[in-house]
Amino acid sequence: MEKSSPHPSWATQHRTKGTELRFLNGKYYLYAVSSKYDPILKRAKKISGRLLGKIDEQNGFIESSKDKLRKTGGLPRITDGISSKDFGTQALMLKLAFKQLEALEKVFGEDAKSLFLFAFFRLTEHSPIKNILFYYAHSYWSQTWPSAKVSDKDISQLLRRVGENRTKIMEYQKLFFKEEETVLLDMTHVITHSHKLESAQTGYSNSMSFKPQVNLMYLFSAQQQEPIYYRLVPGNIRDVKAFTLSIQECNLKNILLIADKGFYSKKNTDLLDQPKLSYIIPLQRGSSMIEYPKPNQEINKIWDGYFTFNGAIIWYKTKNFVNLYWNQTLKIAEEKDYLARVEGQKEKYTMDTFFKKQVHFGTLALLSKHHEKTAEQIYTSYKSRTNVETMFDAYKNILEADTTYMQNEAAMEGWMFVSHIALQMYYNIYQQLNQHKILKKYSVTDFLKFTHRIKKIKINDSWYTSEVTKPIKTLLDKLGLDIT
Repeated sequence: MEKSSPHPSWATQHRTKGTELRFLNGKYYLYAVSSKYDPILKRAKKISGRLLGKIDEQNGFIESSKDKLRKTGGLPRITDGISSKDFGTQALMLKLAFKQLEALEKVFGEDAKSLFLFAFFRLTEHSPIKNILFYYAHSYWSQTWPSAKVSDKDISQLLRRVGENRTKIMEYQKLFFKEEETVLLDMTHVITHSHKLESAQTGYSNSMSFKPQVNLMYLFSAQQQEPIYYRLVPGNIRDVKAFTLSIQECNLKNILLIADKGFYSKKNTDLLDQPKLSYIIPLQRGSSMIEYPKPNQEINKIWDGYFTFNGAIIWYKTKNFVNLYWNQTLKIAEEKDYLARVEGQKEKYTMDTFFKKQVHFGTLALLSKHHEKTAEQIYTSYKSRTNVETMFDAYKNILEADTTYMQNEAAMEGWMFVSHIALQMYYNIYQQLNQHKILKKYSVTDFLKFTHRIKKIKINDSWYTSEVTKPIKTLLDKLGLDIT
């Protein structure tokens, strides 16, 4: 005799092979179900799957929105009436980042749009791979590029495919190189939560972190005011060899390298001197290469001259490729700070050490070779290094890209490449704000927040741009940008 079901027929009629009916909190739901042989139990074991939808007596089976997204390639079906999609930032980024999009299309062909979209959502939403499809579906990109491949599976495969071909990544990066570049060199670390990466090594970082990490070397163009090159380096390598290999990969000619204090060593400069690369490298204040003034020496016998930088008087002298600079305002500030530490009985801060170090206060020494810049030009060029600090601040705090969960080297390389594109997008906005002299009032984050509020509204099957508020219009007018 056939066993009767405890559930009503209007619910059971939707139960088919591979599905399971559940009655939860007074409602009926349909789940996927499968079976797998269990060698311990020596019988088939039921495995419950994803939610397919719910069932009610009046409307029958109502498909789950998530399952609907899977079947339609991720895009929800737009219902009649009014819909709203993010539009403002997209419309402006297509204008501001056209160089990046053209370069991607030239090098990566059909993968260009997916790379561009992932970079866009990394910048605007800090989106992980799994959420790209969601943001795409709720933005006007889904109308502009309706066939873009941005599912988590598509993006994961894309990162591995791109990361396996460093040649193509370099082909893209070289499209942004120019002859006779002044490049700012620096390196930062990226923490990895994967134990499968050979390049992930325990290395020291400024935050006193000793977690597995990879080092990220960057070149920033002082002329173009944007990042132009990156390269991943194992986490336990931080010397000039990594840089010389990078220069070989870039094949840059007639460049001027500007590095930081941690870069100098005799071994490092010897490697730079062999191909006669032009460079400016700061020296530690205790370096034997620096000839400091003697106490009570007359000022006209110490310095070769002076210039003004940002309102401050900078004295200088040059000897044996070393330019020594002295800023009296900085000297007074450093003396005051040191004496405060002496009074606070900080360890290693005494009056004896104060008098020994007094000659160092307010000074900056730069080793500079293989170019014809004046002492003032060398100083000004070095001070442009603040751009690198700004870049890494954006990389870590705006993109939140200083931690990764990539599980293999190829995916890691692909993920870094997308972060590089996102960083270029950041600088597209930064340059606009800087050129129009409004950086003090508006940040890149402000730009993203403001423009995110501009929507596309669907009314009677037609899309319209939403009203633009006065603050947003003021910003766009200052930048000379049109949202259409």
